[in-house]
Amino acid sequence: MDEGAALVQVWLERIGVDAERLGPVDWSVRVPSTKRGVVAVAANVGERTLQMRAFFMRGPDRAHEQVYRRALRKNLDMRHWRFAADDAGDLWLIAEAETALLGADGLDGLLGLLSTYVDESFEGILRMGFEVPDGQGVGPQPQATGYASFDPRQRASS
Repeated sequence: MDEGAALVQVWLERIGVDAERLGPVDWSVRVPSTKRGVVAVAANVGERTLQMRAFFMRGPDRAHEQVYRRALRKNLDMRHWRFAADDAGDLWLIAEAETALLGADGLDGLLGLLSTYVDESFEGILRMGFEVPDGQGVGPQPQATGYASFDPRQRASS
């Protein structure tokens, strides 16, 4: 097992996050969110970095330009995480951190920031990009079978 991957495994266990090992250097991590319930994060350890990718929202049905502009504007206020769009127009949150500098507290902080950014942005971007009736609340979807999992081996090419 790679030294960086061994460190990440220890850190995930130490912070008590819900994570599933998918391969020698890949995990699916489930991060709690008030607005989404759970955000699935694909984590991959490279030679020197931990790369994380979280699905935020499918491509908008309307107001595409405003949705993407809002996400790009939000990038100016965020630390470590940034919005990105794939070829299908779906929105993702992406982060990369040097493994040698991260540590368990740093990883915990990055995952906490993700939860905060999702909670701050999700409802506004959802209402802008999709038809959501006035007065209808936006909250987490019910999880009938447990947490949603994201397998980085099946990620769309960006």
